[in-house]
Amino acid sequence: MVTYTQAVLLFVALAVSPSAQLCAPDCTGVDPLTKVRDPSDCTKYYVCVDASGTGELVPSVEPVDCPDDHYFNEQHTTPRCDPIDSAPSGFCSDLCNPCLADCTHPGEVTPDPSNCSSYFVCLDSGHTLAVECPESAPFFDFLTGNCQTDSTLCYHYCDTCVPHCTQQNERVADPYDCHKFYLCTPPTMSSFLCPHSQVFNRETGVCEDNAVCITDC
Repeated sequence: MVTYTQAVLLFVALAVSPSAQLCAPDCTGVDPLTKVRDPSDCTKYYVCVDASGTGELVPSVEPVDCPDDHYFNEQHTTPRCDPIDSAPSGFCSDLCNPCLADCTHPGEVTPDPSNCSSYFVCLDSGHTLAVECPESAPFFDFLTGNCQTDSTLCYHYCDTCVPHCTQQNERVADPYDCHKFYLCTPPTMSSFLCPHSQVFNRETGVCEDNAVCITDC
C-alpha cells in the first residue's frame, strides 16, 4: 500500500475521478422518499431522505426488505414491491457484489470495501493500487473520491458475513464454514456441504482436498 503523498504523484499523470460503477444505492435526480433498488439484492430497496436538511438526498442507513415472495420493481411508475410469480424474465439480474472493488476504467478511484482508511486507484488491465488516507483526513468519501474527516461518509455496504449472489448458478463461499458453499439462483440460494470433508476453493469454485480453509466470520 502506498501513502497518500506518494499517490498524489500518480494523480498528476491520471485524470482521477470517483468510480461510476459503485455497488451502492443511487439517489441522484429523484424526489424525497423515493424508493431505489438495492443493487446487490433484488428483494430490498432504500428510501432517499434529506438526512442533513440541506436538500441533498442520501439513501436510508439500512435497506428495507420486500415482503416474502416479492421483489423490488424499479420499473413501475411508482417503484414498489411486487409478487415474484408475476415478475418478468431477468427481474433479478444485473446484481453486484458490494464486497468487491470495481475497477473498470483506469484513472477511477474506488473505496476499499472493508477499510474506510484506504481506497484503490484503478490502473490498466484491471489492476489496482491501494492508497492509505493521511492521518489528517483518515476517512475516504466514496462519493467524492476524497479523503476527509467525516466517518459517516464511508462506504458501508459490504458485510463479509453475508454471502452475495450476483448471477445464476454462481457458487459462493459460506463465510462461516469453509466446507460449505451456496449455489446461487437469485433471489434465492441453496446451501451445500462439500463431500468427504473437502474444502470449498473460492478461486476455482469447487470442493477440493487440499484447498486452504478460509472463514470470514
